[in-house]
Amino acid sequence: MAGGCATFCTLMSGLAVPLMAFFGYLCSQQSPMIDIPDAQKADAGKGCFMAAFFYAVTFVVAYGSMKKAASAREIKVSASS
Repeated sequence: MAGGCATFCTLMSGLAVPLMAFFGYLCSQQSPMIDIPDAQKADAGKGCFMAAFFYAVTFVVAYGSMKKAASAREIKVSASS
């Protein structure tokens, strides 16, 4: 169960990081593609960049958890001579 959740979180955060960074870039450049008042775009851009950072942290934690769950399923064989 935990491996599936970690995989899902890894995929979702892996997609969210570039998307939020792109939205942050658009807001910071005052792009007309983002339909909010120009006075709020700078703050919205900072918020998008912060969200991208926290999604990146989530990606690293979930990826580590996913790899830990995969290594726990491996059989450790010791060679005795």
